Formats: sequence, C-alpha cells, structure tokens
Amino acid sequence: MTVPAAQEVKKFYTYDDYLKIDDGNRYELIEGELFLTPSPGTRHQFVAGNIFLLFSLYVQKAGSGKVFIAPLDVVLDEPAKKNTFQPDVIFISNDRLGIIEEARINGAPDLVVEVLSPATIRRDRGKKSRRYFLSGVKEYWLVDPQERLLEIFVPGEKDWQRTGVYEEEDEEPVSSTVLPGLEITARDIFGSQ
Repeated sequence: MTVPAAQEVKKFYTYDDYLKIDDGNRYELIEGELFLTPSPGTRHQFVAGNIFLLFSLYVQKAGSGKVFIAPLDVVLDEPAKKNTFQPDVIFISNDRLGIIEEARINGAPDLVVEVLSPATIRRDRGKKSRRYFLSGVKEYWLVDPQERLLEIFVPGEKDWQRTGVYEEEDEEPVSSTVLPGLEITARDIFGSQ
C-alpha cells in the first residue's frame, strides 16, 4: 500500500492575520495570499523619494490632499480585508481624507505609484494593478527605474487605459488627471543618480 504524498495546505489570510505576523519581513496580501516583499534597492528608493517630494510640494501649494510614502498599509476591500498593499507613493484628495486612519489607509487612494523592482514587477503589472482598478483607484503610475520610464493609467470601461508614457529625456511635462497643473518632467523623477 502506498501512502499519498502530503499536500501543501495554502492558508487564506485576512488583514487581521497579516497584522499578527511579526518576523521582521514586509508582506502584501493579494486575494488572501501572502507575498513576501523584499526591501527595495537604492535606485528604487531614490525614485520613490523624488516622487514623494514632488507630489508633496504640489499638494502643499494646491492644498489638495495628503501624500504618503511606503511602508504604509492600504486595505482595499472592507470588510473582507483580503487585499493589503504597500504602494510606494499614495495621494488622497481632500474629498476622501476620511479613509485615512492612524495605522492604515482604509480604501482606494485617488492616485497610486508603484516603483517597479525585479521581485515585484509581475505583481505590480498584474494582480495588484487589477485590484487597484477594481477598487476604484483613479490614477495608477508604474515607474521603471531601470528603464527610466513612467507609464500613467486611468480607469477605462473594463481595464486601465494608458494615458501617458514618459522617458527620462522627454521634455514634455507629465500630465495627471488627479493632480491637474502638476509641473514635473520624467527627468525630475529619475534625477541624476
């Protein structure tokens, strides 16, 4: 008689389960599945910091909302709590400040920026992108620090519509529907590191 091989049991996590993990690692929760998110590299952090600074200066001048930088939990689906991301940069307009809590953002931000890393690029372009769309994010930026490329997406009828692609050498100003009048270029984002 042969004994069947043990099968791996996949655990379904909620945000409450996620909060109990205390092993020093960073995670994201996508459709109840836990994903380890390694610490990003210096180029990634340089670019994310530039975007945070540029957004902060714009928001301070326009008085239009609040900007946050990772790590900060964004819980996208109350009450199920099975999707918890840590976007690199987050903008929340004045009209939606009620989703900001002390420990997390509880709902879809107006604008989300993901700076791509080799370990997260597939999720950022795939599962996370889809969840942001379904949750009501109004604008999604994907920033590739290696290729020095910025892509901007807004919701279409059934999926994201790409509204802009900017390379570091482009002199054309970045156009944002969520941050009208934002006066930056891709060069401002990628800097000279």
